[in-house]
Amino acid sequence: MTVRTPSRTRGLLLAAPALAVVGFAAAALLLAARGSLADGLGRGWSLSAYADLLRDPALTGSLPLSLKIASLSTAVSAATALAVVGAVSGSRRGRAALDAAARATLAVPHLLAAAAFGLLLSGAGLLSRLARAAGWTDGPADFPALVGGPGHTAVLLTYVWKEAPFVTIMLLAAYTPAVRDLETAARTLGAGRLSRLRHVTLPLLAPALTEACLLVFAFTFAAYEIPALLGATAPRALPVEAVGLYRSVELGDRPGALALAVVIGLVIALAATAAAVVSRRLLRARTGP
Repeated sequence: MTVRTPSRTRGLLLAAPALAVVGFAAAALLLAARGSLADGLGRGWSLSAYADLLRDPALTGSLPLSLKIASLSTAVSAATALAVVGAVSGSRRGRAALDAAARATLAVPHLLAAAAFGLLLSGAGLLSRLARAAGWTDGPADFPALVGGPGHTAVLLTYVWKEAPFVTIMLLAAYTPAVRDLETAARTLGAGRLSRLRHVTLPLLAPALTEACLLVFAFTFAAYEIPALLGATAPRALPVEAVGLYRSVELGDRPGALALAVVIGLVIALAATAAAVVSRRLLRARTGP
């Protein structure tokens, strides 16, 4: 005898893992908010942690820096993924090879990727030694400060190397035969590459691209390992500042660390809300009112 599960119950069961993750994150954010309002000694409630964040030049510089790193990493990763997916869209073998390469890159831990880029881009790294051997520089001091420099170049390159494959996989999944058929029809009617990209490919891939960009932005804004290993010492990314304050031996720094965690969570929540609005509008534009 076969027992059928009601569709509503089946839907709740399928959504349960995602709901559990969201609930866990919400609970953690609420606990962080509660801790950020403490006076550091557990004797009362105070907004001094947030006031200190606004007065500290190092911390006020961390938020724009994290927004810059996350925004640039997301934009460059999305553009790179669109370019490579578009380049191999007409070849089944090309798409399979691209998918395999992207999945292989995703398997590399971020900590290992940071170490690899540090060995590649640092003043004593491989590129610096090659530049000296070629006679372009006289030593490590002449090599650009890619690791630990003010431009956070190594951080951005590492993030793009790691996140562009993720966006690529998301786009390949959305690049269905129907999309390819519409591109073929547009090409037959005389549409050029840019015209097809603007009027056919991007509108059809936009929902998947929006979701991928949200995930990349959220991760790169809140991640700790790569900016901690490859970023500059001042200003530091927001997660690095938060971990530094949390590890402080001063109990009075603990609310400040939790306040930074709340700020990180709120920025990601705002980004998720904006992505949801954009996705809804894109869906309405495809399906009609």
